[in-house]
Amino acid sequence: MEDILRMEHITKRFGDLYANRDINFTVRRGEVHTLLGENGAGKSTLMNVLVGLYQPTEGNIWFGGKKVRIDSPGQAVRLGIGMVHQHFMLVEAMTV
Repeated sequence: MEDILRMEHITKRFGDLYANRDINFTVRRGEVHTLLGENGAGKSTLMNVLVGLYQPTEGNIWFGGKKVRIDSPGQAVRLGIGMVHQHFMLVEAMTV
């Protein structure tokens, strides 16, 4: 099957702290995946790399068979990559 998304050897460091270290993740056409782990495991950091909020310290991302560098959330959206956050709040508070 065709790889839709491939993240190879993704590492994200904040100073001396490794949030992700040498992560490989592939999604093929027709597959559904879930990313599970305890708090602080690096799930959100990995997804923030994918959607352009963070830049990887090391590694490469392939999307649709092409190597890409996702420098911003806007670029991720143009590629067709998006993320729905668990706490979906577009507006801080609303009154009627």
